[in-house]
Amino acid sequence: MVTDPTLKEVYSLVLTQWPLVAGAYAILWAVLVVYVGMTLRRLGGLDKQLKVLESALERRSAGE
Repeated sequence: MVTDPTLKEVYSLVLTQWPLVAGAYAILWAVLVVYVGMTLRRLGGLDKQLKVLESALERRSAGE
């Protein structure tokens, strides 16, 4: 058991605030997952655009 009054006060403050810390971490992870998902979706769209441009370039160079 903690006998130091300062540590006892710090631990009592920390232990009563853990739901807020856990909530903040949950929000942080949710935002990170959404950001990564949006980035992957955007990369998929850019990949499709790149394929269209490559095929157009091949058709253009084959027509010369």
